[in-house]
Amino acid sequence: MTAIVLRRTGELLLVLLALSLLVFLPTSLAPGDPAEEILRRGGVQPTAASVASLRAELGLDRPLFDQYLRWLGAMLRGDLGHSYTDRSPVAAEIFARVPATLRLAGAAAAVAAGLALLAALRLAFRPRALDSRVLALVTVAIGGIPPYIVGILLISVVAVGLRALPTGGDGSAGAVVLPALTLGLTGAATLLRLLRADLAQALRLPFVKFAAVKGLRRRRTIAVHALRVAAPNAITAASLVLAELLAGAVVVETLFAWPGVGQLAVAAIRQRDLPVVQAYVLIIGVATVLLLALTELCLSAFDPRLRRR
Repeated sequence: MTAIVLRRTGELLLVLLALSLLVFLPTSLAPGDPAEEILRRGGVQPTAASVASLRAELGLDRPLFDQYLRWLGAMLRGDLGHSYTDRSPVAAEIFARVPATLRLAGAAAAVAAGLALLAALRLAFRPRALDSRVLALVTVAIGGIPPYIVGILLISVVAVGLRALPTGGDGSAGAVVLPALTLGLTGAATLLRLLRADLAQALRLPFVKFAAVKGLRRRRTIAVHALRVAAPNAITAASLVLAELLAGAVVVETLFAWPGVGQLAVAAIRQRDLPVVQAYVLIIGVATVLLLALTELCLSAFDPRLRRR
C-alpha cells in the first residue's frame, strides 16, 4: 500500500505540473495586452510610456518562462496574485465565494446520486415495465440537453409559471433548489447510464445467478449482491460526476445569479482579469485531480484486485 501511495504521489505531482502549464500558457498568450485593458477601464488613454510602465509593474515585460516560474512559485506559497480590476487579493475574492459553490455542488451531487440510484434500482427491478422504459427515455433525453437549457426550462415552469421558488440569488433557503436541480439532473443522467450498465453486468455473474436459483428474491439479490459488485465503478463514476458538477457550475451560477466562484470567473473573463481566471482554472483543475486520486486510493484500499493491478 505504501508503494502505491508513493507512486501515485509522484504521478500526481507530474499531473499538477502539467496542469499548471496548461493553465498559465493559454491565458498568458491570449490576444490583447492586459496593461492596455487596465488603463482603459481606469479611464486613462493608453500611451506607449504608460503601457510600458504598467507592464513592468505587473511583471509582464519579463520573458514568458520567467513569468511562469514566478507565477508558479507564488501559487505554491498560496499567493494567487492581485486582480487587475481593483488590485484586491485574488485569494480573498475566490475563497469568499467557495462556500456558496461547495453548497451548490453538494446539493447537486445529492440530487444526482439519489435520483440515479433510485432510477437504476427501479430499472433493475422491473426492466420491462412501461414506467421503466419511459424513465430510460427521459434519462437519455435529459443527458443530451445542455444544463443552461434545463435551467431555463425550470425557471420558466417552476419560478415564473408556478412562482414556487426564486429565480436566482442566494437570499432564501429555497434559492439553491433550482440551480441544484439543473446541475443534478444532468449529473444523474450520466451516473444512471453507468450504474445501469454495471448492474446489468453484475446480474450476469455466476454467484448472483446462484443466489437467485437458491430462491432469494430478485429485489434482495440486486440490493445485496449486484449493487455491491457495481459499487466500485459507481464510486468512480460519482467522483467524475462531482468533478463535472464543480466545472459546470460556471454556467449555472451565471444563469441563477448564484454568488459562487463560477460567477466570479465569468466576470473575470469578460474583463480579461487574468489572475482571477488563472487562479479559478487552477483551483478547479487541482480539485478535480485530487478528487480522482483520492477516489483511486480509497478503491485500492478496499479492493485487493486494484492493488494487484
